[in-house]
Amino acid sequence: MKYYHNPRCSKSRQGLEFIPSNCKIILYLKEDVSADDYASILQRYDGNVLDLLRNQELPAKGVNFNSYRIDELAEFLTQNPIVLQRPILDDGESIIIGRPVENISTHLNI
Repeated sequence: MKYYHNPRCSKSRQGLEFIPSNCKIILYLKEDVSADDYASILQRYDGNVLDLLRNQELPAKGVNFNSYRIDELAEFLTQNPIVLQRPILDDGESIIIGRPVENISTHLNI
């Protein structure tokens, strides 16, 4: 299980309360996350992949992501990790956006 965390984000900090102790915390703004990891997240998300992007962040403003393939979005995220929605819980099968943070607790049945 992985938790993509931004310590500067209040929702991401709140979500830490719900994740199990064996969950690996990924500080994706400081750590290198591979394009393959991002592609896996994008492919396994059960919803519109554009929900995983923060379009209001400067690198994403004015970009039409509708025409991007998964591999292109993954590469964009490796270059612009600030655009990844936060927090993200990856339980190995499902991808959960922690906005609201109750999405995490509900998914984990807490």
